[in-house]
Amino acid sequence: MLQSMTGFGSASFKIDELEIEIEIKTLNSKYLDSKVLLPNAISGYELELNKLLKDNLIRGKVDLRIKFSDIANESVKFNKEVISKYINELKEVSEFDESQLLKNVLSLPNSIKKEENIIQDNFKRRIFECVNKVIDQVTKFREIEGSNTKKDLLDNLEKLDSFKVNLESFSKDHRAQVEEDLKSKIDNLNVELDYGRLEQELFYYLEKIDINEEIVRLNSHLKFLSDVLNNNEVEKGKKLGFICQEIGREINTIGSKANNSSIQSNVVEMKTLLEKLKEQSLNIL
Repeated sequence: MLQSMTGFGSASFKIDELEIEIEIKTLNSKYLDSKVLLPNAISGYELELNKLLKDNLIRGKVDLRIKFSDIANESVKFNKEVISKYINELKEVSEFDESQLLKNVLSLPNSIKKEENIIQDNFKRRIFECVNKVIDQVTKFREIEGSNTKKDLLDNLEKLDSFKVNLESFSKDHRAQVEEDLKSKIDNLNVELDYGRLEQELFYYLEKIDINEEIVRLNSHLKFLSDVLNNNEVEKGKKLGFICQEIGREINTIGSKANNSSIQSNVVEMKTLLEKLKEQSLNIL
């Protein structure tokens, strides 16, 4: 199933008086770019959580935030030893206004310590269970976004294919018209010609403006793109990007070879649609 790289999920649970909130946000990125924000009490879980994100979310910019709330038991204490040391050292350096001294010292590092609940090892299982639950939410979110994106991609692909059909028709008419015009001009020339040499030159010129080979390759690329969109692979965004590059190469070649207003008009429309496909594929997992 096609998945977007945009996703969101959140959940929370309580252990005694401690409330644990977990939130994951994902955006598009070429590679997995994970950021894990944890309370100090469970900072040791970071590597395991990063691996969990990598195994399940695969690619994208992933932000995981775990927050503890324990209002009932939360307390703040002054670190008296540190404050006293700060004051004594500052007095040695200069004469400070004592009325402002304490206020300034309290803003220095480690002057105030906030007591935090220490998460015991048996809480780890519940935390990881909740993280997995949030990852499932993100995946479902990605699938819904991916389903909507797939509809747009298939719609643009269908339009692209219709312009390709126009090119096939215009190409045949264009080659026949050019060949007829050249023969008419040659017949009107009052000079002696080497018809063997002339036929070689005509064949060379007609081959230069012929776009059938490019249309055949374009057909193949469009079919490949459709097959990739409809297969069961989870990760397909990069592959779609590469196919779009090949489609663009054929469209550009057709535009440069065919000196025909109808063909050029279709080429412009195809380029516009292709840009939409490229933009959409950037957010596909």
